[in-house]
Amino acid sequence: MDLIRDVADWIATDWGNRLGIFFPLVLAGLLGLYLLWLIVGYLRVSQVGVAERAPGQPAVALPSGSAAEAADLPRGVPYCAFDRLQFPIGARFCTQCERDLSLDCTNCGATLSAGDASCYRCGTRTGVADTALLR
Repeated sequence: MDLIRDVADWIATDWGNRLGIFFPLVLAGLLGLYLLWLIVGYLRVSQVGVAERAPGQPAVALPSGSAAEAADLPRGVPYCAFDRLQFPIGARFCTQCERDLSLDCTNCGATLSAGDASCYRCGTRTGVADTALLR
């Protein structure tokens, strides 16, 4: 009987103290993760932009086929290489797969991200900063 009482006292005092210390910390950690999830979600939405604007131009399918047709694409126009769609100037994300768009440098033809302000190879400005001022 003394053994049962000793075990019950040990659980009540030692584990109770530990639970009293760690439960608020675990609760604060979970609350912190939830707040981080909310902030990251807000930043993602604010980066894409949900503000009411005039409807943009629709995406146009890129020509499929040989490499010669792919070389005829206009430089400086954003496109999604995965979905084979061409987007209007100023677009940065694909509306189908939500990937970053690519564009070819107007000067040297290097493939860039549509959000880059200038070419990494030759330094030519892409015009992304200019279209951001129009919004």
